[in-house]
Amino acid sequence: MPNFTKVLLTGANGQLANSIKSNAPESVEVIALTRQELDICDEPFVAKVLSRFRPDCVINGAAYNLVDKAETDGAADAFAINAIGVAHLARNCKMRDIPLVHFSTDFVFDGQKKSPYIESDCTQPLSVYGASKLAGENIVLSSGDINYVFRVSRLFGPIELHENSSGQKPAGNFPLAMLKLAKTRPQIRVVNDQIGTPSYTPDLAKVLWQLFPKSNGGLFHLTNSGEVAFDEYARTIFHLTKVDCEVIGISSEEYNAPAKRPPYSTLSNAKIHQLGIVLSRSWQDALEEYLKTEFVRESLKSTSQ
Repeated sequence: MPNFTKVLLTGANGQLANSIKSNAPESVEVIALTRQELDICDEPFVAKVLSRFRPDCVINGAAYNLVDKAETDGAADAFAINAIGVAHLARNCKMRDIPLVHFSTDFVFDGQKKSPYIESDCTQPLSVYGASKLAGENIVLSSGDINYVFRVSRLFGPIELHENSSGQKPAGNFPLAMLKLAKTRPQIRVVNDQIGTPSYTPDLAKVLWQLFPKSNGGLFHLTNSGEVAFDEYARTIFHLTKVDCEVIGISSEEYNAPAKRPPYSTLSNAKIHQLGIVLSRSWQDALEEYLKTEFVRESLKSTSQ
């Protein structure tokens, strides 16, 4: 079983990467690099960075996750980061015999199943984004048995609030988006026919660090417990924050987003439970904690200025 002491973390400004770093055991040195410090699409630079730091594990937090933009005019960027860049990491990790940890998504499924998806279920992405993530996870898993892929879902958690070098602010997450919209709208239309599990990045990160000493690699599903449609998710956010905003449930067809989403994409945590690790907290309990954080208060304050 691996006992990591020096981990290189890419995409350090992302929600999940931020939580992975902040929840790392004291015994682990985490070298957290932003996209500006390590662009995984630049393979010579990937090789140079790995040779310089000599980590005993690489955790890839870099990802292209603009689902609708990938469908309209971002397919090349999605595959460049989610597949080709991942291949650069996988190849260079394999040369050095070190594990690569990568994150995929519930969007690799078509949503036709009526019960939580397990790792061995057939994949059939409905979108360019989902296809690019599936390509990435296949690359990682085929590159070596010591690699890990974690499929995650509907992430929310602390993120960096500053602009990046291109002047772009972070995309945020669903709870923040809803609360920001509620500042200017008395009612919000939200799809009511897409069901899955919102997942709190600090909770996932804690499980991640518990899992490494108990597994030699593989494919895992990792979420909080429970499931919910997006419209009810939004209502829960407003209820917990005492925000007066009406949520009107509409169909995905009526919403008409460029990219298709799976109507049902709840992921089963059974495989992780078999290792003796239980991520028992519900998404509701995690959400309630998140909405009380200073991070949420500060991010909402920054949008009103």
